[in-house]
Amino acid sequence: MVTDDILYRRYLGGDEDGLSALMERHGDKLTLYLDGCLHDLHESKDLMIEVFAYLIAKQPRIRDGGFRAYLYRSARRPVLR
Repeated sequence: MVTDDILYRRYLGGDEDGLSALMERHGDKLTLYLDGCLHDLHESKDLMIEVFAYLIAKQPRIRDGGFRAYLYRSARRPVLR
């Protein structure tokens, strides 16, 4: 199985399929997590897309094994605002 770290590195290297795979792998679960906080499915979907858009725009350095934690931490910040 290809890890999140490998997919993210592929994306950073220019492989758009890496990002697509990460969105497919984590998008629904992240949306459900956000819906549990916001109680608004449409807002949760929008926020999930914003989190991935942030990854696209900023391309942050994420330590090995930390992609999922980074993703959820990034999603939680706007919810707490």
